Amino acid sequence: MIIPAPAILRLVAATLIPAALLYAVTPQFRPLLLFVPPLVGMVALADLLALFRYRNRLTVTAPLRLSLICGRPGQLAIAIRAHNQTSYKLQVGLALPDSFETTFHETRLTLPTAEEGICLEWPLTGTKRGRFQVTQCALRIGSPFRLWQLQIRHNISTELRVYPNLRTERRRLASLFLERNDRQLRAQRQRGQGREFDRLRQYQTGDSLGDIHWKATAKRNQLITKEYQIERTQEVYLLIDSSRLSGRPVPTAEGGSEPFLEQAVRTALILGSVAQRQGDLFGVAAFGSRVQGFVRAKTGKTHFGHCRDLLYTVQPGEDNPSFGELATFMAARLRRRALLIFIAPLDEPALAEDFVRAIRILSRRHLICVAMPQPPTAAPLFSSATLQSNDDLYRHLAGHLTWHQLRELQQKLRLQGVRLMLVKDERLSADLVSHYLDVKRKQLL
Repeated sequence: MIIPAPAILRLVAATLIPAALLYAVTPQFRPLLLFVPPLVGMVALADLLALFRYRNRLTVTAPLRLSLICGRPGQLAIAIRAHNQTSYKLQVGLALPDSFETTFHETRLTLPTAEEGICLEWPLTGTKRGRFQVTQCALRIGSPFRLWQLQIRHNISTELRVYPNLRTERRRLASLFLERNDRQLRAQRQRGQGREFDRLRQYQTGDSLGDIHWKATAKRNQLITKEYQIERTQEVYLLIDSSRLSGRPVPTAEGGSEPFLEQAVRTALILGSVAQRQGDLFGVAAFGSRVQGFVRAKTGKTHFGHCRDLLYTVQPGEDNPSFGELATFMAARLRRRALLIFIAPLDEPALAEDFVRAIRILSRRHLICVAMPQPPTAAPLFSSATLQSNDDLYRHLAGHLTWHQLRELQQKLRLQGVRLMLVKDERLSADLVSHYLDVKRKQLL
């Protein structure tokens, strides 16, 4: 695209306007003044034709993928190279998505000869978690007389991956657990009887009747006892609800607000890192009206990257969660007893009843914990300050009904061996990590 430069206006003002005035007041010079407009036009045309020789002589390359941390500054390396020995003065612009911030929208530079080229480090900061694309980079070149500018759009294909920022969550955990050289988060020796089957042996005096293997006893015609050992590796799964309720804003420690799903994703990654340090296997799943993604429990840095790649693209949906489909999906894929941690808002009565019915499939075999944000208004009536008006009374009455419903839900889930945790938003990761460490210490799996 050809763009007239401000210099062409100055050229017209310096030549054509004085020539027109002289043409009006000096009739004797009129034949000479008639050559001024064609001369100015020829200069402008020659400068324009000289500009076209820059076309297709510049190449722009960028990396195919760039990984960033949400809220942390990064740099996108853009390589610009010319195919001749002429140096260029360029203006470079980059089309970034709306969720990115940068210190400048365009920059000016001088491109050296073809053998050297230049690598431009474009600063940018991602403010939103997810996957984004940068598709175009615009270059603007001035003509030799600076009368025209040639703007060229180069297509690039760079995928920007913005991962969750775990620094705040780790600092919060550090203040709670990382005392005395992180002793409480290190893998500790387990004492007592485990639940992992080891071998069969003959019955000995003092063995529990609950440990007798009755089928082997009937086959061998003598009492046979099952022997267990402490589980070396346990499976921990964190199941995140990404339906419409996960998009509700919740307050943050900084005084702002963000969707609850953001805190759930950060909590899952924090719990995964803690489980790896404990020597356990960790897996994740995201679900809405259907199961959106599932990563089987494993360990290692590569596996942690797979879990992160699944979670950083999860966004709140507009549908209701299907707990029945999720329970069937997980029951068909989990063969060992595992700790299943659900992060799902259950303050709507219809969704709570659906969850109670569906969780029976999993609660018979697995240890289940449900964590949900505590509604800010859910509290017993008259537990706060004195009411000032009827509106305050109705508002506190609605909060009392929500509190009573959640208490009934806790009782129903407790009968199935499921624990419901009502946590404050900023303590979600700390409470879940604490619960996981208690399960390890008590050998509930």
